[in-house]
Amino acid sequence: MSDIKTKLKRIAFLSAVTIFTGQLIFAQDETEYKKFKLEDASCDVGIRYIKTQEGLTVGVSAIATGKGAEFRKWKISDIKLRIGDSRFRPDKDGKFYVTEESLFRVPGAIAIAALAAVGDYSGASFETTVSRVGVALGMGIIALQAKGEIGGARCVFYIPEGTAEKIVEGRDSIDIVIENEDQHLKDEIKIGLLKNIGDPAKKYDFGHMNAGELSDRMDNLKNEIVALEREQSAYKYGQDPEYDAIQKKIEKAETERGIAYKVWFEKQDGRNKI
Repeated sequence: MSDIKTKLKRIAFLSAVTIFTGQLIFAQDETEYKKFKLEDASCDVGIRYIKTQEGLTVGVSAIATGKGAEFRKWKISDIKLRIGDSRFRPDKDGKFYVTEESLFRVPGAIAIAALAAVGDYSGASFETTVSRVGVALGMGIIALQAKGEIGGARCVFYIPEGTAEKIVEGRDSIDIVIENEDQHLKDEIKIGLLKNIGDPAKKYDFGHMNAGELSDRMDNLKNEIVALEREQSAYKYGQDPEYDAIQKKIEKAETERGIAYKVWFEKQDGRNKI
């Protein structure tokens, strides 16, 4: 439609942040958190890769928010994978809803919670799994839509080994479209697909820390993020390379803070796992 203003903001081919929430004998597991600050909206994205002998599972969670009065009017309208000339729709998809306070407090933890159990639902629905994980982490994630809550999209792709081997890093991507129907606005985000999943030995290891040490670590990471954001404000998005370089540091720190939050809450709750 001619009245729809479609803006391709950027193609982000990502460096990886490696974590493990549970190690399998034949599986490698890597999770990323990314935040895209666009002209009219922002988009928080979580991506989880699970590589096994059967192929590659890719889970994606995304939440779009606008500015000012348009804060709740943006939504995720489409998520696809592009591998070569082929496009792939999710094998499973669903929605989740989160409180505004939780999203702003620990966005990395929200994205990671929405990805929990990707690839191993054991017959549970997306809504049941997300609700269980979110409530367990004390982040106010709810399964059913409620007035005043922020909606996100969550999906999973099962890529067989033969297709996964054809992935070319720097070419193939996760394509996310966010939309404000009232304003006839769309933005497209392209995130580079990973083929080579990180070394399982490299991970965030918070298991040896007690709750107090984890709390201190989260506070330090929050202070680091605030300082980076202050530094970033001196540069222009889409114009200065320093902006993107600082953004990568912010996302890495936010991912680590999300994992630390998960472990902290489990220790506070007296459990070893969700």
